[in-house]
Amino acid sequence: MKKAILPLLTLMILGSCSDSKADTKESSKEEIENSVSDKVAPVKNYLNTPELIKLNGTDFDLSWSSHPSENYYKQEYVPSDNVVEKYKEMIAVELVVGDLTAKDAVNQKIQEIEARKATDRVSNYALKEDTETKELILDFMMSEGAGESTILEWNVYRYKNYEDAGGNKGISLFSLSKRGYGIDVAQFGPDIRDNRPRYMVEFLALPRPSINLKKQ
Repeated sequence: MKKAILPLLTLMILGSCSDSKADTKESSKEEIENSVSDKVAPVKNYLNTPELIKLNGTDFDLSWSSHPSENYYKQEYVPSDNVVEKYKEMIAVELVVGDLTAKDAVNQKIQEIEARKATDRVSNYALKEDTETKELILDFMMSEGAGESTILEWNVYRYKNYEDAGGNKGISLFSLSKRGYGIDVAQFGPDIRDNRPRYMVEFLALPRPSINLKKQ
């Protein structure tokens, strides 16, 4: 839109001298075309989950989705004042269709976290099972970078076995991620340390979105 505004203002000034209606019409047409091309395409909702998820009074909007392989889907939600590329809070819904079980996925993730410990002193995790919801709940901390490039990240992963009406099986993952960057890490770490139990309770109380795969 900014590209269209400047030429339009220029033509309006010149028009006071030339009084060219043709130029004004052409400029208006160009502005409309640029406005249309600048619009962001809607995010594809592969899993037919809600477009908005509310957590503790904050609206998380469906902001990015991916279907990079035949059996894998991922959809990410962030608040309106966040961007996916450098989020501070994110909720994600993921689905893997296949023979993998929730326990398999958890064990694989734990192996990754354990391997990180060799180079990431922050890396740590806790695992528990919710027998009522049949979820495996993994919360973990990790970091990367140094100085202004530091990223400190805390996650809660809710794993669950999946089966749809058509008999397709796999696992679904419902997760919350929080991040601190650069100098903000000094406040982020203590915040997670002090408020982790409350953040956990709030997210675990959030109903898991139902998944309904759309036909491609």
